[in-house]
Amino acid sequence: MYVKATVRESLTDGLFLVTMMLGVFVTAHTFAEEGVSGHYQIGSGSSRMNKIPPSHSINAYVDLSEYDGNTQGGLSVPLAGLLVTDLDVKSQVSSLNFAWNPGIELAGGWQYAMAISLPYRSVEVSVRSSNDAGGRKRDKNSGLGDIMITPLMLAYSISEYWQSEFHFNIYAPTGDFEVDKLANVGKNYWSFSPVAWLQYIEPTTGQEFTVSAGVDWNSKNDDTDYQTGAQVHIGSTVIQYIPLLWGFTGIGLSGYWYQQISADSGGGAVLGDFKAKAVGLGPVLSYQSKWSGRPVRAELEWINELEVRNRPEGDLISLKLSVQF
Repeated sequence: MYVKATVRESLTDGLFLVTMMLGVFVTAHTFAEEGVSGHYQIGSGSSRMNKIPPSHSINAYVDLSEYDGNTQGGLSVPLAGLLVTDLDVKSQVSSLNFAWNPGIELAGGWQYAMAISLPYRSVEVSVRSSNDAGGRKRDKNSGLGDIMITPLMLAYSISEYWQSEFHFNIYAPTGDFEVDKLANVGKNYWSFSPVAWLQYIEPTTGQEFTVSAGVDWNSKNDDTDYQTGAQVHIGSTVIQYIPLLWGFTGIGLSGYWYQQISADSGGGAVLGDFKAKAVGLGPVLSYQSKWSGRPVRAELEWINELEVRNRPEGDLISLKLSVQF
């Protein structure tokens, strides 16, 4: 009875944390961010690829993604110190990621891990400047993007099927950024993002459910005197697996909801109360098996943005491949 009560209380605490973050997210006012996007990549927070690997192991995975979107209705948006309209953006990211579990068990049964993400970005932008009555301007750039470091990853098994995690992500401004340049691979500011996870895995019936909720706090971009307000993002994935192709193949849905909870500030935030939000949903295909005794996993995801305000609207396609050592 005591064990059941403990499990029930732990599950309740996990659900309460996610619910509180949802509540803050839904009731908050929203504002736009510089460059009409933050460090959070849509669809990335609810993937099982981001889970803490088992004790004394390393999970390495490659994330290949492409986003293609545009703003609607002649919307003016801030971009690297400029005001532009009719924004078309195409971004490709090839990211190499490592998560390491050194086998450290903390009090209460928690496990510790750390991670790093090294993105290579290619960005192509086409706009019409609000200050220029001429034709469209185009720019493209590629190179190392902003590295994400996760010095703190904590995992706790609530029960046989329910697991919880907490990640603290730091985005460093390592990518190239130039004022008045349309296509930049970096944001030129730091972001600090705590993320809470809750996951359900039922191996007998092949069901998997993941939900994550996080907040991004951003430092000021000193080159443009622009500080992007804090953002909240929630992602979720539901997958049903069946035995197929020498492993388990799954199909499901993945979605996200993204908003800001504080206003942009600084001399560069000339648009004032520029409210924004984005919601996306799409199918996901997943595969997991063992090759040469090592767990491997693949995910193919497509997310279509269904409701967008004051941001580009488009589609994301991503392919993730992982192996555990």
